[in-house]
Amino acid sequence: GVMMTHGNVLATLSAVMTIVPKLGKKDVYLAYLPLAHILELAAENLMAAVGIAIGYGSPLTLTDTSSKIKKGTKGDATVLMPTLLAAVPAILDRVRDGVFKKVNAAGGLSKKLFYLAYERRLQAINGSWFGAWGLEKALWNFLVFRKVRAILGGRIRFILSGGAPLSGDTQQFINICLGSVLYILVFFNWKM
Repeated sequence: GVMMTHGNVLATLSAVMTIVPKLGKKDVYLAYLPLAHILELAAENLMAAVGIAIGYGSPLTLTDTSSKIKKGTKGDATVLMPTLLAAVPAILDRVRDGVFKKVNAAGGLSKKLFYLAYERRLQAINGSWFGAWGLEKALWNFLVFRKVRAILGGRIRFILSGGAPLSGDTQQFINICLGSVLYILVFFNWKM
């Protein structure tokens, strides 16, 4: 491990507060990582500093299809409907893989529609003027991506990611399907 100081955590909080838009009382944060994880410690301190409601969950009960969720009951994200989330890359990879697995299993029109919407959104991100139209974005959000967003409660505005490298594919998936801004946190250990 690396020795972290209170200064490291405070510097990270200060940086996040300058780049994340309009943190406030309307937000809800879903905490599910252990507080021993520096990402969770920093995220919860940020939420407390800004006055954001914090709901506590577990990685085993995070979504409706998590391993410890009984059939017919809701996961933590569905019940809490968070706007903010801290996630390690392994969790985001599981969300991505789960969505692609479900889409591919559905097959037919659902699969074709998902991949068409995904490709159009990717073109918009990469600068296609046609794909960037607001009407088209609203259409794909309504037809396809709201179902993906529902996995994490449907209201995620942004995700803080840290603790390990995040793959480009997963970051692209989050930006396209969840419509969330993904902030990658890096902690520095400065010696004074």
